[in-house]
Amino acid sequence: MDRNSTGLSTPCRTARHLLELLWLQAPDHAFILLDVEGKVVGWGGAAAETFGYPEGEMLGQHFELLFTDEDRCQGLPAYEREVAISAGRSDDDRWMQRKDGTLVWTSGSLIALKENGRLVGLAKLVTDRTDKRAQLETLQNRLDAAKRGLKKKNEFFGRVIHEVRNALFPVVSAIALLEKTPGAERGKLPMAVIKRQVAQMERMMLDLADVARFHVGKLQLAKQDLDLGKELAEIVEAVRETTEAKQLALTVIVPPSPVVIHADRQRVHQIVYNLLHNAIKYTPPGGQVWAYCSKESEHGVVKVEDTGIGIAPELLPVIFDLFTQEHPEQSEGGFGVGLSLVKELVDAHDGFVEVKCDGKGKGSVFAVRLPLARH
Repeated sequence: MDRNSTGLSTPCRTARHLLELLWLQAPDHAFILLDVEGKVVGWGGAAAETFGYPEGEMLGQHFELLFTDEDRCQGLPAYEREVAISAGRSDDDRWMQRKDGTLVWTSGSLIALKENGRLVGLAKLVTDRTDKRAQLETLQNRLDAAKRGLKKKNEFFGRVIHEVRNALFPVVSAIALLEKTPGAERGKLPMAVIKRQVAQMERMMLDLADVARFHVGKLQLAKQDLDLGKELAEIVEAVRETTEAKQLALTVIVPPSPVVIHADRQRVHQIVYNLLHNAIKYTPPGGQVWAYCSKESEHGVVKVEDTGIGIAPELLPVIFDLFTQEHPEQSEGGFGVGLSLVKELVDAHDGFVEVKCDGKGKGSVFAVRLPLARH
């Protein structure tokens, strides 16, 4: 085997040369050599690129400079060094700090270097894994969102069972009363109860069916030219009996000239009815509900305003999400799909829906904008 003047064989000289090249050229791994006290004596590979310090600035600095303030306060640099000296190496995945103060997620090992059983220094190998950390956080966020969605669905189905039972109980009681009452003495009250509860259940089931159709892309619109003011007045009259029963003042204001939109009449009624029903539901007796119609630029606008209990600020960004209910105990037979369905139907018409609320107890205003008919 060939040897040079130093006594090293050619393969050994080749390996050392390759190690030198690796020290200078490694694109993804930072090599940091430390003395026994933890001060930097070697700064190679991707160290400068990973941490932002040129070699001249890091030589002589303690390696704890690369740790976050929080980790330094907890004594983690010293702990990592003690583990490496005791066990031979210390592995970690943690945030480390660059020169400019930004953080980089790293996977690293601190290796104790010994000669004849005596510690002569340490080597820290670090790999930047910030991109992997971001991917993991994205996956975790998706998982958390899926868990929240599953929890909402479980709560929703529990609410379905509860509301259906509530709607069926008066029906069952009315039928039992009818069965016990002679034919000649049967009054109209039990039948009225049955009709009201069946209508309520039918409305809830139709909302659920429409949500399902929308999510599988089967919702169809039969568009025609409509006078939004005329339709609004008709819808308001359909709920007036309900507002009177709850002792609410209901006011409708429409412009003298037609506001002609191009939309599905049944769906427009559904949108406005759900907004009115929502306002009536969450407005205490003695309150007021208004329904306005106007024309703004290229849209016909319907606004439903109330003096109800309002909406919590943290709920405003998700108020149109499926199954969202701030006060399930006040739902009066609802699943939390009404406002979600409103948004989906408005979106299907290429329109916009928004809500404004100044805080709890200050009422709310829902505004729907639907495209005007083009002639």
